[in-house]
Amino acid sequence: MRILSACLLIAAGAHASLAAPAIQLVRDGQATATIVIPDTAGEQIKSAARLMATCIAQSTGATIPVVSESKTDATKPRLHIGKTALAAKAAEHLKGLDDDGFVILPVDANNLIIIGPTDWGTEFGVYEFLETRVGVRWLLPGPHGTHVPKLKDVTGPDKIVRRQPVAFSRLFSGLSGAAQAEWARRNRMHGRVDFHHNLLHLFPPETYTKTHPEFFPIRDGKRYLPPTNSTHGWQPCFSAPGIVEEAVKNIKAYFAKHPEKTSYSLGVNDSAGHCQCPQCQAKDSGKRNAIGIRDVSDRYFEWCNAVVTEVLKDYPDKWFGCLAYRQVFEPPSRVKVHPRIIPYITYDRLKWVRPEQRADGHELTERWHRACPTIAWYEYIYGTPYLLPRVYFRQMAENYRYAGEHGVRAHYAEAYPNFGEGPKLYLSLKLQWNPNQDADALLRDWYVACVGADAAEDLAAYYRIWETFWTGPALLCGWYTAKGEYLRFSSPAYLEVVDLEKVKQSRSLLETVVKKTKTEDQRARAQSLLRAFEYYEASAYAYAGRKEARTTLIANEHAALDLLSKVGNTLGASLRRKRLIESFQKDPLLRHPLPPERYGLLSGDTWGVGDFWQVYPWLDKSQAVLRRVDEMSRSDDADLAQTAKTMLQIRAGRLTPVCPNPGFEEGTGPAATGWSYWVKWGGRLSRTKDVKHDGDWSVVAEDFQRGGPHRNIPVTPGRYFGLCHAYVPKDQAPSGTVELSIVMRGKRGINLDSAATQVQPPPGQWTPVAVQLDVTKQSKGQDVTEVLFCPIVDGFKKGDRVYLDDCQLYRLED
Repeated sequence: MRILSACLLIAAGAHASLAAPAIQLVRDGQATATIVIPDTAGEQIKSAARLMATCIAQSTGATIPVVSESKTDATKPRLHIGKTALAAKAAEHLKGLDDDGFVILPVDANNLIIIGPTDWGTEFGVYEFLETRVGVRWLLPGPHGTHVPKLKDVTGPDKIVRRQPVAFSRLFSGLSGAAQAEWARRNRMHGRVDFHHNLLHLFPPETYTKTHPEFFPIRDGKRYLPPTNSTHGWQPCFSAPGIVEEAVKNIKAYFAKHPEKTSYSLGVNDSAGHCQCPQCQAKDSGKRNAIGIRDVSDRYFEWCNAVVTEVLKDYPDKWFGCLAYRQVFEPPSRVKVHPRIIPYITYDRLKWVRPEQRADGHELTERWHRACPTIAWYEYIYGTPYLLPRVYFRQMAENYRYAGEHGVRAHYAEAYPNFGEGPKLYLSLKLQWNPNQDADALLRDWYVACVGADAAEDLAAYYRIWETFWTGPALLCGWYTAKGEYLRFSSPAYLEVVDLEKVKQSRSLLETVVKKTKTEDQRARAQSLLRAFEYYEASAYAYAGRKEARTTLIANEHAALDLLSKVGNTLGASLRRKRLIESFQKDPLLRHPLPPERYGLLSGDTWGVGDFWQVYPWLDKSQAVLRRVDEMSRSDDADLAQTAKTMLQIRAGRLTPVCPNPGFEEGTGPAATGWSYWVKWGGRLSRTKDVKHDGDWSVVAEDFQRGGPHRNIPVTPGRYFGLCHAYVPKDQAPSGTVELSIVMRGKRGINLDSAATQVQPPPGQWTPVAVQLDVTKQSKGQDVTEVLFCPIVDGFKKGDRVYLDDCQLYRLED
């Protein structure tokens, strides 16, 4: 794998001089040439040649035969794909070219060569020819996603075309199904570096905790031994005797078994868990890094350097990817990174819309480039699980241009696409290949190819609405956080600032787009984008109904009855969301690789349920409210009926609680028996008698930014309902939220599917927070044995207090 210098990479048009007359492949709808492949061509070249012939046939109606070299007539026009005998004429032009690069070389009026240093390069050369000479666009995955214009003639270029990528490795994760993978490949996605979380595979715990327990970290004075080979949240003791030699032995064995591999990942395990032994800590800078956590880059890269140096003695051409993530987010201060190491800097660069984050991000990127000649970006450009089209085309283009100018030679993104975002990932791949392209021109070309010239401006206007939202209101509301590497993709709080008039305008624009399309493929694409929008639309309306209900002050009977009417509408919109997602899963274009139930707050199952419970105290105060809830318990809407029935059953004491010590009555001092305290950012948790909902005790969160009490509860399959109560003092201004979460877990303690409800408690009254979850026998392929039950306090200010009490989990009747 060759990694090129910046000057070579950016000189994508070098050697473009007059070479020969253009070859004619099709004239007036008739084939005039043959596609020639080597007699020894592998499947990759054969597939590329078939695609060339297929696309030309779709465009012109002409069938160009694909023939092995030994069976062709050398006197007739020939398009050579790959290493035919004639391709030797391109040898001079291939020198110094990246493995993914290619040359399209006109030899004479009868011969044109498409070839790269590797079969990948040749394949990408075929795509270049189809894009530039035929006008093919791979717009979206699926049967209607490819645009092939109708032509009568196809000719080759009359000048040499020499291209290579600025970023030699380009990879998305989260693509779902063969259609999405094929679409990405057509747009030249090709990941070439291993870099992800891998130290648990280099030292698998189930083996090494027995043979080399000293390789594992010290935590709070004790050796931590991970229980399984899939357990994250720990890092090796990088100062352990023999750990360099063992790593070298294992990596050499890997390359011996897999000689085709060009790289190996030294990526840290997910989450934190670095060793606290004196030998490791003595190597640290003693500072907090840019995301506010302890910097351990020096110890880590000193170990990486030692390992890489030894492996390269036997395998001098290999590369080593790793993650600049969490405690190793910043470059080391006293260690120069080995030039064969490629660190991937983890960050959601939508944050760079804000000038202060952009300045900090540029400074960090440039420090990394000074520390290491080849760097990479790790992005979080998620489509799903966001509930609106998260597009930021101009910021994306600016980011990629900056990357190309500052040593970023590889890109990876957690994409998990929602193709309702239209050209987002298409634009990303185009700019990873060449960030110097005009992003606006690429977008205009995509819109016209997608829905036709008449409808293109309406489609562009639709996406401008949401680009304005994500680069403006979304980054100015409480959802946005400057802390950490990524934005809170599991929170729908940005829906708080959605203008529903923009949602209505979006529907009008997309309906107009559908009407203005001219061809069957254009109409199918437009209808798919409209159908994808319906999920965004339902999410916005469901959340807006929830927001209205949540902000209604339940000060009297009338307000309680009014809330019940609003909650019914919210539950209906939530049900529409669920039905759309279920139908999308059968569609190769619209399926969600991260469905909303993956994250509790996004599922929508509790939108309306949590707000419904604000009327619970009024069941004992108002016969009218009690009668209305009783009526709702017999509703045709199953979700609404179940919620109302549960409320009545809990009031009557007919449900069996399964959570011990729900009111924190048992405990010693600040600790509550059976509960653990999770503090992610700042503050403290403790038991108190100062304020309580029932009994003598509650738990208070003080100076709290995020965290809460939690406990694991054994369960069997069935429907479960969680209820807790939160109180904010009367004289305290509203600020943060309280979330109640139920997370299914397996024997290995890994979080699986979940549900959650989030409220902003009004000061001076106890607010019920409710959530329900159907616990299944299995989740994500694992047996479910327990749930994590957790009230979460989030976003409060210094000096604020939040009290939690009566946190109970019930198993509902079958």
